[in-house]
Amino acid sequence: MLPLGAAIGLAVALALRGLGSFEPWVGRVGGETHLTLVVPAIGLFLVTLWLSITGIGEVSLFKDLDLAHRSPYEVFPFRKSIGKVLACAMTIGFGGSVGVEGPGKWFGSALGLQFHRLIRAFSRRVPIARRLIAPASIMVRAGAASALASVFRAPLSGALMAAEMDGRLHSEALVPCLFSAAAGFMVFSGWMGMQPLLPISRTYTAHYSELYWALLLGLTCGLLASLYLWLKGRLRALLDPIPLHWRGLVAGIGLVLLAMPSHFLWGGFPVTQGGGLELVAHLLKGDTLSQQAILFLALKLLATALTLAGGGIGGIWLPSLAMGAAVGAAFDGWLGLGQPGYMTLVGGAAFVGATNESILVPVVFLAETTAQASLVVPALIATSVAYLITRERT
Repeated sequence: MLPLGAAIGLAVALALRGLGSFEPWVGRVGGETHLTLVVPAIGLFLVTLWLSITGIGEVSLFKDLDLAHRSPYEVFPFRKSIGKVLACAMTIGFGGSVGVEGPGKWFGSALGLQFHRLIRAFSRRVPIARRLIAPASIMVRAGAASALASVFRAPLSGALMAAEMDGRLHSEALVPCLFSAAAGFMVFSGWMGMQPLLPISRTYTAHYSELYWALLLGLTCGLLASLYLWLKGRLRALLDPIPLHWRGLVAGIGLVLLAMPSHFLWGGFPVTQGGGLELVAHLLKGDTLSQQAILFLALKLLATALTLAGGGIGGIWLPSLAMGAAVGAAFDGWLGLGQPGYMTLVGGAAFVGATNESILVPVVFLAETTAQASLVVPALIATSVAYLITRERT
């Protein structure tokens, strides 16, 4: 598992560097041609056109990864895998409201299967190598763990997320995932640095009163996450009758409309574009008005639902973090607890737990990416409540 994790950590570092160069290039071209505002529409149209031309069709990363636990070789044929990776890159690079963690997990899983295929072929010539072969499903999860550990810069969170299935941690996959995640994180950090995903300059302290507010915040995040899931389903039902290659254009026009407030009011600040880490960093400064945070939430929620319903490919973990951070920022503004960003982070974990049907992993993720142990208890409360609300309503 160590060589697998190291190889995937390096691959993810190279992929993120490439994506980091591609996004500014798209922005420059958009600026030079005065098409900056319509770039998301162009990108989503190109994605769905590519999926139609190549015969890949509509893609669901969630369904792919779910099936990969049972029949990995059915999910990751090599040519289609390359096509899906390109579609993911276009969705994110052109400003779709999705996160890199979903494609990263899928990419790591696909590489894990290719690694299994190579070892199996090698063992036919060198029989002793058969002892190195783990089940294909375990290799797939280990590959996903390394990729997630690299994307999140959080090895424990990556391992837990990859080993978890249907809300349960599978012990037979946990140890391989831990080894792979550790190796991937170390190699990735050697290339990209050790800076945490959510660097926090202040130290938070926990008080009893904040636990009550965390309960209310979890309830709010659960209801809003249920709204997001319902809206995504409704938009998908509305857009499904449209042929795939035109569906992206229709949804892309909607993304352009949603990007207009950012373009004209906030100097092009990426509220609706990308996973939302820039938005989270902005909210953590603590100077965002509650009304503005609610507007950020509405725009991000609509843009994420529309991107995925329109045929875009990407993850919902980081967009959910941004949406929950906006809810928490509104609470920070209303409550005035004297700890700017405290409820912002707790809200992010709660919203992630609700949309991803997980309680433990979002809390571990928050502690690991911020190095703030005082966030754990309020995040546990808020995430548990949000998870239960969403599960009940969906």
